[in-house]
Amino acid sequence: MKTRKGYLVKRGKTYYAMWTVRGKKFQQSTGCTVEGKARTKLAEIMQPHLIENEKRHLETVKTWIESANKDLVVLNEQKDPPLTIGGTWSEFKASQNRPRTGKATFAKYEIQWSRFHTWLEKQHPDVKALRDITPEIAEKFAAHLISTKRSSGTFNKYMNVLSLIFRTVSEKAKLTTNPWANPQKDGHGKGIRRMEKEIHGRRELTLAELQDVCAKSDGDLRLMLAIGIYTGLRLGDAATLRWCEVDLVRGIIIRIPNKTGRKNPEPVKIPIHPTLRAMLEESPKNDRVDFVLPRIAADYRRHSSYVTDRIQALFKKCKIETTRKIEGRHQSQVEVGFHSLRHSFVSMCSENKVPLAIVQGMVGHTNPAMTRHYDHAEHDADKFAAVALLPSMSKEPKALPPAPAPRLIDADAVLSIFEGANAKNLKSKLAELHVLVEKTTKSGTP
Repeated sequence: MKTRKGYLVKRGKTYYAMWTVRGKKFQQSTGCTVEGKARTKLAEIMQPHLIENEKRHLETVKTWIESANKDLVVLNEQKDPPLTIGGTWSEFKASQNRPRTGKATFAKYEIQWSRFHTWLEKQHPDVKALRDITPEIAEKFAAHLISTKRSSGTFNKYMNVLSLIFRTVSEKAKLTTNPWANPQKDGHGKGIRRMEKEIHGRRELTLAELQDVCAKSDGDLRLMLAIGIYTGLRLGDAATLRWCEVDLVRGIIIRIPNKTGRKNPEPVKIPIHPTLRAMLEESPKNDRVDFVLPRIAADYRRHSSYVTDRIQALFKKCKIETTRKIEGRHQSQVEVGFHSLRHSFVSMCSENKVPLAIVQGMVGHTNPAMTRHYDHAEHDADKFAAVALLPSMSKEPKALPPAPAPRLIDADAVLSIFEGANAKNLKSKLAELHVLVEKTTKSGTP
């Protein structure tokens, strides 16, 4: 206690303050002859030394705690090591917290992660744990994507997917920050800023280009293009069209679009153009199970690029420029692709004076009220007539004769059959209905 708080020694009539620091003795006169006053003075003299001593003590405790924490981290990591780069994808795939995307979208995620992983192994082979990916490394990869002339949309998709993966496995990886976060969205300056999207779209193909593409295509790709031209379906819907969605008897395709199906599971109803119908009927009846285009559907479900690459190669074979330079940048963007057929379908309908509402009903739109208004049976005849006006893609195009109006069963006739129906006569009533359907199919009138 004497070494910390000091003590008093009386010499003559005066009291002296005495204390020891690290083995060295110190003394100082209190200037007091009264012991009480001398003790007060001793406390004043010792105060700075006590504070300094307490500071050193706390620093020592802090060092002990930091050392203990480091030892604890080492022990915990030996027991539960942080997530490695190589194990990240498996952890993300197995996580219950990741979004439940479609197979095609998830396959894109895997390819984007694999490309980043490959780049990382080449540029930073010493980085083994996911948490060792610093903001500086993230910025270098972002610069790499820009240098490879990726479009703004592709660049943003990479950043968003990597941010999603890091966010999903953050606990397992023991992450403290997400170097791929979007500062514009998250409201802070950390992370990778997304690129501004260029306002552009696929251009429609001219009639001559459509004819040339169709003439130089064959096999399943020929039918795939015909589906795109005569239905306006998007790539994913055309590639994965199923026979159960194709009604050759009624001459109509009924499909819930992939893009809008989750939020609005309303199907689009598209009359089958005579040219497309003839091509579909080339398929043997015994083969009309599951997908209309089995090979293309399998390729698309693995990764959509397997299909788009074939289509783009065909366009290039027809000497159609599929990309164009972005003004002021060393980048190109896709201008012609399968989606161009959708634009062509809408354009040809417009040129043939097909009402916009009917076109919207066939290609699928985001206005539910408009869909309900124009998607009733009484407008089916208008749809059939509209699609029949589309030109053939033969070398000598000409307008095709109007398609037959849909053969609708008279509602009053159906109600008449089932009037008085009960459990005993239901079988006979159904037989009568079957006869009515057969008669309508053959004659076009009930």
